[in-house]
Amino acid sequence: METTSHSPTQEASRRALWLAGMAIFALCLWLRLDQFCAQLVTDDEWHAVHQLILHPPASFFFSFGAADYSIPLALFYWCEAQLFGLSELAMRWPMMLAGLATVVLFPLWALRRYGWRTALVFALLLAISPMLINYSRFARPYALTLLLGYLVHAAFWRFWAREGKLAVTGSFYVLGSALCAWLHLIALPFVIAPLLTAAPAAILAWWRGDRSQFDRLLMLGLATATLTAVLILPPLLGDAAALLGKTSVHAPNIDTFKGIWHMWLGSPSKPAVLFCLVLAIAGFPAVFRQGGMLVRSASVGLGLTLVLILLSGPAWIQNPLTLARYLLPAIALLLLAVAIGAVRLAELAAGRLGAGATTLVMMLPVAALLVHTPLAQTMRQPNSNTLHSEFQTDYRTHREGVAEFMRRAIPLSPWWQTLHGFDDGLLVAVAPYHFVSYLWDAPRWEEMSGHRVLPGALTGLCVDWREGEVPRDARFRLRNAVHLADADALTAKGIAYVVWQKPFTVVLDDQRAEIGTDTAQCLDSLRARFGNASYEDDKIVVFSLKQTVAAGAHAQ
Repeated sequence: METTSHSPTQEASRRALWLAGMAIFALCLWLRLDQFCAQLVTDDEWHAVHQLILHPPASFFFSFGAADYSIPLALFYWCEAQLFGLSELAMRWPMMLAGLATVVLFPLWALRRYGWRTALVFALLLAISPMLINYSRFARPYALTLLLGYLVHAAFWRFWAREGKLAVTGSFYVLGSALCAWLHLIALPFVIAPLLTAAPAAILAWWRGDRSQFDRLLMLGLATATLTAVLILPPLLGDAAALLGKTSVHAPNIDTFKGIWHMWLGSPSKPAVLFCLVLAIAGFPAVFRQGGMLVRSASVGLGLTLVLILLSGPAWIQNPLTLARYLLPAIALLLLAVAIGAVRLAELAAGRLGAGATTLVMMLPVAALLVHTPLAQTMRQPNSNTLHSEFQTDYRTHREGVAEFMRRAIPLSPWWQTLHGFDDGLLVAVAPYHFVSYLWDAPRWEEMSGHRVLPGALTGLCVDWREGEVPRDARFRLRNAVHLADADALTAKGIAYVVWQKPFTVVLDDQRAEIGTDTAQCLDSLRARFGNASYEDDKIVVFSLKQTVAAGAHAQ
């Protein structure tokens, strides 16, 4: 029996490759899991939670919602809520697993086609991508559709090439494509692209007398169309206004198309982005030449998605972040092209600088993107708001962003600075909570005080229920919020202070808006609940729970 042996040099190279891969995955884990369990539910994450609170699960099937939510995610959250109570971790773990799988599976696919150097640089770029990190932690379907979208492309082409078990690959394509579209409707053009890409060759073969390819394509297409229609037609027909109300609203502009490169590459630095784009231009021919039909059909899918976006004009599409996440599959092809370009540059440099310089040159795009990475802000300690629009809306520092808006609009009390360096691990609850993050100034409060800030829910204290809060029942077990009416929860979480933010005025879309007036009456309830304030100015009222507990013990 003949055995295959490897030389010591080959074995050492294999070990070095796997060690490098493990180190990159460890970096991937660290960047994605840093303070992961401390993150507040914010912005669009609340859309599905509000559905759980306001509607029975049967109604989920018949509307995409005025504030759009992912129907299958909402159903999944409903099941979790019934079984063990919905928490932040329960909402986000599917996206985290998908994000981690992306950093493993995509480079493994690249390894067989482009070589180990490209695969390692590609893995590093995926690992440090701020957008991919963000959507691995965000309870929205983007990380799921990114991974599943490419998997259905791979399954289709294996089916088409008659590789593996055809029933398995064909069924995976049908089920995965329908689920992708159901998770997020904008994914539909991307997942049907393999059918359209294979269609010309199948039609040509039929024209020449061989109808077998066309029949296979028709069978797969009809199955995909039927299942997709079963899932998406009920909400389309049941509440067409919910979808139509979000179309023909905005349009991308030149600044949008400039900004998406900063979003996809994850840097505010124009030189770093331009350098990576030059590498990508050098790498793209190899991406298409060696990537096979999967890359071609993915490119067709991205083109179809862009055309649909331009024709439909969805809300907020003028923001670079919105367009970048609707076209999120492009980030994989872009970073792969950058990796190939970096390896090509390293090979050229090796002839002049020597083989020892190859690794350093390959790492140049990684180093360029890390110099001004947004991760430096999101990973500061503590930061319970890494998903806040301040950190995610636009990576370009020259633009007037969310942080500047909040500094102008939201009054800041000097009290926050007095907590700095005082009692490590102190927890502060603030009410009222605004789940629209640009009205929630917690990133600045945490940075100034050095302590975590949690939303203080008013439900059950002075209001029956308000958006951005969950009811006080077993279905909801949010760890990073606390009901101010629940004395046991305040004690169990170790809340040291309850802060009431007084109403303030902002200018939104050239109109003045009063923020907090709808709950202004709650201050009287807080005074009755917690006693005299330990601090008050024209911006906030602070109640020390230590004083409240001491006063209660003295009264007894």
